[in-house]
Amino acid sequence: MQARGTRTGPTRGPAPAGRTARLLAAERRIAFVAHLLDDLVAIPGTRSRVGLDPLIGLIPFLGDLVTAVVGAWIVLEAARFRMPPVVVARMVVNVVVDFVFGIIPFLGDLLDFGFKSNSRNLDLFHRYATDPGADTASHTAFFAGLLLVFVGLGWAALVLVSRLLTLVF
Repeated sequence: MQARGTRTGPTRGPAPAGRTARLLAAERRIAFVAHLLDDLVAIPGTRSRVGLDPLIGLIPFLGDLVTAVVGAWIVLEAARFRMPPVVVARMVVNVVVDFVFGIIPFLGDLLDFGFKSNSRNLDLFHRYATDPGADTASHTAFFAGLLLVFVGLGWAALVLVSRLLTLVF
């Protein structure tokens, strides 16, 4: 498996198994956009990199909307390769988290420095487009946990509302 934050370079000779010219072209397009938005410039004195996403995100709402649309394009580009639905859903969650938290002033801009949804989606694309049969258990578990959190929050809200109504009436 490829380490997070690394990118594939140009291949020489025949493409490795599962890596067609169409797949390589899509991966290059996605890698270019992810690099532009998430890793364009090295931060001096650190190993960290930053892209245009946090800068564009400084424009209230519109900047986050623009980067979310670009993130959605990455998901659509990846979905063309018939990746497992749970992986595509995970990519959608990455874009939604980036957008929803991105619209919160300052906090969203800080999240853009660390979360890097486009790079995460590139990593998912790289893993599952080349091997559609790769294990998706971790993504299924993620959604099961997310469902439990939402059910718990819904239950807590119902209990709170019922207690408030009991106090009022």
